Order: sequence, then structure tokens, then C-alpha cells
Amino acid sequence: MRSATTGITEYDRFGPWIDEVKEPDDVPRLYRRHGIDLSAARLVLKVPRNISRRNANPDMDLYDHLLVLGQDQLTVLSRRTGGPPQPGAADSGKGYDVLTIQLADVVAIRNAVNLLDGRLTVATSAGASITVPYNGSAAGTVGRLVSALKEVPCATPASPVGVALLEVGGRFARPTLEPGTTTVSRPTPGTGPTPTPGPIDTFLVSAWLVAQDADPRLAVWAAHGHRPLTPDAPGLAGIVQRAKHAFSPMTLHGCLIAADGHALELYGRHSWLVRGRDAIYSLSHVVIPFGAPDHLALSPHPLYPDAAVATIGAGQWREEIAVPRDSVAAQLLSEAARKSR
Repeated sequence: MRSATTGITEYDRFGPWIDEVKEPDDVPRLYRRHGIDLSAARLVLKVPRNISRRNANPDMDLYDHLLVLGQDQLTVLSRRTGGPPQPGAADSGKGYDVLTIQLADVVAIRNAVNLLDGRLTVATSAGASITVPYNGSAAGTVGRLVSALKEVPCATPASPVGVALLEVGGRFARPTLEPGTTTVSRPTPGTGPTPTPGPIDTFLVSAWLVAQDADPRLAVWAAHGHRPLTPDAPGLAGIVQRAKHAFSPMTLHGCLIAADGHALELYGRHSWLVRGRDAIYSLSHVVIPFGAPDHLALSPHPLYPDAAVATIGAGQWREEIAVPRDSVAAQLLSEAARKSR
């Protein structure tokens, strides 16, 4: 379909990038009957299908999703593909499904890119979530959406767990992280020996510098680099586990914990624990508003004695974060968990 204002068809515009929708003619033709009020929306983005240009043609519906961020809610229109729709999605009867969540119910936002495989997930305390796959080349545009998405849930007053995190994290806070930094370690009086985090992965420093440039209020609370993990299991099971790990080792990847007074922000790889020897080229950003969490606990990892698992939750939503047992992150999360009880 040709745009009356620009003379450019939907097919002409198609590519792996995510475009902002500013005018009615920018709306993909599949979703035009939905009746979107662009003047009331804060941000509208269209997410293309994951196909190459040579496999596209003018007769196709070329956009998998339309993301409509309003003042109080996020609506996702998703092209029906024959597979099961996301939980809670409604059939529009017009070739696409509709899923809407209230921004006040959002408890976590996760944006992860592994090479060109990007995934944005917005979770609520009821356990409902929206997951939108996208081409990783559009990570910058999705970052804009994340910044806008978090404004409403981050305006909620801190929960008891959020207050504990703020109080403990404030003692660890460092306002900046300069290029070339290798450690983030601050003594905490009365809590015993200060953990030694070791070198911080370069990708974490780079991610942090970009994040702080966008939000100067962000302060580093803790950071650690990657390290190998050795399993600890008795008897024959332990022998088998160690033999498997000799061929496919387990790596606990680096993490940087930051906060701006409104939300806890975690930077790391697409997964905290990864098996194998392949190089990892991924980045994840998790935003947890301080008003959201109602649960925080730290426990030893059941297989790796050098790791601990922090579980942070809000209602039915849970996020498990693997950290080195002797790290600043483990100390911070452990103290906050005790304080929030």
C-alpha cells in the first residue's frame, strides 16, 4: 500500500530496523483498522518480520508487532502466525492478536540481545508478560522504549524490599565508573572482610558508560567479571559431573548492579550461567522498579560452591541472579535480604 503523503510503500520501507510511527500512513496496513490514536500515544514502534529483504514481497504483511505506549498502558498488536498467542492476548478477528498491560502493574523490564537475536520482555506481578523478538540492530530504538516504559512503574514508592535495597545499596554506591576500571570494592564497616570482585569485564564498563551518559543519576553498586565454576557433587555423580564440565565448562558471567533511586538495574549477558567454550557476544539490561519487589533471598548454588543465587520477586514474577559467593554483589544482596525480613 502506497503512502499518500510520502509516496513510499510499506514494502519500500521494509528492513530489519524498528521504525517509529508518527503519522497514520506509517501504521502497517494490517493494524490500521485498530483505531490507534497517535496523538495520545507517547511512543509507537513497528517491529518487522524476521525475514530477509529478498524473501519479502509487496503483498505480505511485513510487520510482526506494533507497540503502542500510552500514558498508562502498553498495547502490543501481533501478527497472527498460526502458533499459540501470548497468554492473555485477545483475537482481534482481523489477523492479529492484542495484548495490553497496565504500566502500574509492571514489575520488571528485560531487554536482551544475543548477536542479532533481541528480546524485550515486560513482566507484571500477576505473572503475565509480553515478549517481543526483534533484530538486535534495533537495540538503540528498543532502549528508548525501555526508558519510556519504566517511567510509570518507577514512580511507585519503594516497597519494604526496595527500601532495604536502597539503604544497603547506598553504602556501596559509586557515582561513576571510569574507563580502565578493574574493580568496584568499598569497605562496609561492621560487616566483616570486604569481598574482592576481581576484574570487571570490558563489556560491562562499556554498557555502564552508555547508561550513565543517558541517566547521570545512575550509581554503581557492585560489579564483577566472569569466572569458571567447578561442580561439587559426591560419589559417582560428582565424577560424572566433573567429566562433563571438562568438555563443556560452566561460566558465571559478569554483572553490574546499578541504581538511580527509582529502580534497580542489572547489566550482564543474556544468561547468568552459560555452558560451553564458545565466545559470548550478548548484553542484557534488567530494570526492576523499587516499588515492585516483595521477595529477596540469597542461597548457595546447589551444584557450584563458588556461586550464590539471589532470587528477587514480585507477586508471581521471579528473577534468579547467579553471583560469585565472595563478591560485593553477594554481600549487598545478602544484607538487603536480611534487612527486608
